[in-house]
Amino acid sequence: MRIPFTHGRLPIYEIEDEIVRKLTAIRRLVLQAPTGSGKSTQVPQILLKHGLLANGQVVILQPRRLAARLLASRVAKELGVEIGHEVGYQIRFENVTSGATRIKFETEGVLLRQLIDDPAFTGIQAIIFDEFHERHLYGDVTLARALDIQEQKRLDLILIVMSATLDSRALEKYLAPCAVLRSEGRMFPVDVDYLPRRLGSTAPPVWDLAADAFSQGVRRSDGGRPDVLIFMPGSYEIHRTIEAVRQRPESRGYVLLPLHGELPPRDQDQAVAQYDHPKVVVATNVAETSITIEGIRLVIDSGLARIPRYDPHRGINTLFIERISQSSAEQRAGRAGRTA
Repeated sequence: MRIPFTHGRLPIYEIEDEIVRKLTAIRRLVLQAPTGSGKSTQVPQILLKHGLLANGQVVILQPRRLAARLLASRVAKELGVEIGHEVGYQIRFENVTSGATRIKFETEGVLLRQLIDDPAFTGIQAIIFDEFHERHLYGDVTLARALDIQEQKRLDLILIVMSATLDSRALEKYLAPCAVLRSEGRMFPVDVDYLPRRLGSTAPPVWDLAADAFSQGVRRSDGGRPDVLIFMPGSYEIHRTIEAVRQRPESRGYVLLPLHGELPPRDQDQAVAQYDHPKVVVATNVAETSITIEGIRLVIDSGLARIPRYDPHRGINTLFIERISQSSAEQRAGRAGRTA
C-alpha cells in the first residue's frame, strides 16, 4: 500500500536531507530540536518515506502513555490511514497494532519487555528515544542494551535520540561514533511574566492564583479571547483550578477541560480537539512535551509537578509535589508559541 506523506512545512523538514544522509552513513543520531519543530511526528515519517526502514518497523519511545496514543493518532491522521494499521501504539494493557504497522509509538516499559523476549529486536529497523531529557531508568537501560545489540548483532539497526533540551555533548560522547544535528525550529514570540513577589506560607492556594492569572491574561489580551493552557501538578489541583476559573466572569463562553493520564481516552481527545469557542485546558506535565494543543496563546504555569521518587522510609516509589526545573519551565512556556 502506498502511503501519502505530509508536506514539509514544519521546521524539522529544513534538515530532512541531512537526517537521511547522516543515517545512511552512520546508524546513530542525536537530534536536538525545539518545541514545535515536528520531530516527534515527522521524523518517523521521514524514515519511512526515504526507505530507511526497509521492511521493518520504527518504534518511537514516549515517557507517557497519553503522548504515545495521541501522537499515533496524529500521525495516522496525517498519513490518511486507520490507527492500528500502518500506524499504531502499544501501552500497558493496550496494543493497537497489526502485522502491517510500520510506525509504532510505545512506552519505555513495553519495549524493555520486548527486549527481554526478543534480544535481537526482530522486525524493528529503527528505535527513536523521544524526549530523552526526561531520563527514566527503563529508557536508559533500553538505550544501553540497544547499543550493545547494534554493535554485536544488528549493524543495520538505526538509533535516534531526540529532545528539545538535552546535553548533546555528553550524549554524543556516550553514543560515539554518532552524528549530531540541530534544528532551529520556528516559534512565535512569547512574553513571560512572573508574579510580582515571592509567596510565603500564607499564600492563596495555587488554583486561586492560576484563576487570577487567567482573568488578568484575558483582560490584557489584544487578540480577543485566547485559548489557555494551565499547568497543575495533579488531578486534584486540576479539578480545583477548573472550579476556580469557572467562578471568574472572564470564563463566560469558555470551554473548560482537564487533561491528565488518568482520564479515559475520549476525555483526553476532547482536551486536544478544536472548538468554535475559546477553551481552557488544565493539564499535568503530560502537556509539557510531544503533544500539540492547537491555538494556545496563554500559558499559566504553577511551576509544580508530581515527580516519582523512591521513599526510603516506606520502601516504595511515590509521587512528590516538587518545583520544576528551568528546562521544564521553558518547555511549558513554549506551548504558547507553537501555533499562534
